Amino acid sequence: MSLYITHVQGGMREFERTGIYPEYLLFKLPGTHQSWRIKIKKKPQQGFLKSKGISAFEYSFDGQCCKFRKVKIDGSFTAWMEPEYMIIEMRD
Repeated sequence: MSLYITHVQGGMREFERTGIYPEYLLFKLPGTHQSWRIKIKKKPQQGFLKSKGISAFEYSFDGQCCKFRKVKIDGSFTAWMEPEYMIIEMRD
């Protein structure tokens, strides 16, 4: 099981409103309609992706690369995985 990860940089509406150049990570689980949008507040950043209030994945982003691991039913984790590729998207 893998996640599709997109690193989004930019967005004029938010920049005009806040004066901050926004950055986000978009995670998509293929074969489902699940997706997560996480705002990057600091680098490095770690966190959890939750589904119905339960942690499904843990992620770690160092500013360049993002890795993730699945949370098992018993609360343990799988080994860290990296996506085959990570898309970087620049927005106006």
